[in-house]
Amino acid sequence: MKHGVIPGFIMMGFILTGCISLVEKAGQVLDGSAFAEKTVAVYRAERTGYTGRQAGKKDRYIEVRQVRHKDGSEQILLSTSAFPTLRLRGSAPGHDGSFYFLSLDFLASHYAGWNEFTLDLSGTGTFTQVGNIGTLKFTGPLEPVQISRGKIRHNNSRLTGTQALTELRNRYERIAVFTEWMHTLPGIPDFKDQKDFEAYWKPLLLPELVAPKKRPANFTHEPVTWVRAEDIAWNTRYTELFFPEDLWVLRNSGSLLRDWEEAVSWIYFEYTWDHIIETLKETRLIKN
Repeated sequence: MKHGVIPGFIMMGFILTGCISLVEKAGQVLDGSAFAEKTVAVYRAERTGYTGRQAGKKDRYIEVRQVRHKDGSEQILLSTSAFPTLRLRGSAPGHDGSFYFLSLDFLASHYAGWNEFTLDLSGTGTFTQVGNIGTLKFTGPLEPVQISRGKIRHNNSRLTGTQALTELRNRYERIAVFTEWMHTLPGIPDFKDQKDFEAYWKPLLLPELVAPKKRPANFTHEPVTWVRAEDIAWNTRYTELFFPEDLWVLRNSGSLLRDWEEAVSWIYFEYTWDHIIETLKETRLIKN
């Protein structure tokens, strides 16, 4: 999550709203969070600073929700309509409004299931309230620490505990390496949503899976060599021409394919992390 802000990037939701609701609720029921906290107050931003193609959209929001747990302790939850399955969790603000970030919860769905995880965070902020107006500010850098818990669902298979944690951490490391490299490439356009993101990157990362006319010009660069993994013949010559050497094995082994198919929304989320933080870090909200 050490990428520069994407100039002019327009944050949008990346899964159809109905699918989000169903998958998110399923994930909440699985881990018990749907019953674990009571909302005390909700503050929502009137405008979120969208530009370009999304200027003037009124269905975009940033929200701060104050919640109380069964033991009486309180926290704040930060969310945005741009990523409906993301929650940033912080401690209860003190008398001066200061709080520290605890973690983020994220659920990445795919056609056969989902990955859900909690990523511990390090960072501080303030949330002050005057009447019905709340002001959210980040007072220092917000840094990821490590995935501390999570679950994986794939068709009828469900992973929990240490096994899920190991697989989620490994996937997180792979996604972080790939997205960091993606940001180093020249001439990358802005993406208005996940659909645009996938349309641009899939032919470059996985040209074997798209129509021949959509493949990069250097896909057939001689001499072409092939290796088979995950029931796909991978063009290793293209791998060597386009990818840095430390990513060759991940592509040729099919690991990139699995991550793309099972966690593309996670890849998109990681790719846009810095812009998410830039969008959230100073916001004026109104109590609902």
